[in-house]
Amino acid sequence: MPDITIRIDDKPVLDALNRLSRKMGDLSPVLRVIGEELVKSTESRFNSQGPAPDGARWAALSPATLKRKKHSKILTESGHLRGSIRSQLMGTHAVAVGTNRVYGAIHQLGGTAGRGRKVRIPARPYLGISREDSGRIAGIVERYLEGKV
Repeated sequence: MPDITIRIDDKPVLDALNRLSRKMGDLSPVLRVIGEELVKSTESRFNSQGPAPDGARWAALSPATLKRKKHSKILTESGHLRGSIRSQLMGTHAVAVGTNRVYGAIHQLGGTAGRGRKVRIPARPYLGISREDSGRIAGIVERYLEGKV
C-alpha cells in the first residue's frame, strides 16, 4: 500500500510541516492524525459524489454504465474502492493515503479499459488535498505545536 502515489505541493501544509520538523525529529504522531483526516476527507468525496480535490465535478456516468448498474452512484459499485482507502506512515516524516486496489488508478487518472481497451474511463480524482483539507492540515499542525493534539 499504496499503489498510487500523488505528490502534493501545497505551500501552507509544507510550511507548517517544515516548521514542525525543525522543532521535532519524529513527525509520526502528527502525521498519523493528518492521515486519518485525509482518509475521512476522501471517504466524504465518495459520500457526496465529489468534487475532486481541485473542486472539479466528477464526470457523470455514461448512459451505458447507468443502464448496467443497480444505482447511479459514481465510483461505487461494490464499495470495495471506498472501503480500501487507508493512510500509512512512511517512516517518521511522511504519510501516504491511497488504495491497494489496482483499478483505483484508472478511476483517479482516467484511461482506457476493457477488451481491446475500447472503453474510455474519465478521470474522477478522489485522492488528494483540497483547499479545505489544506486548512485542516495546517490547523492540525498548529494545534500539535501548541500541545493540543
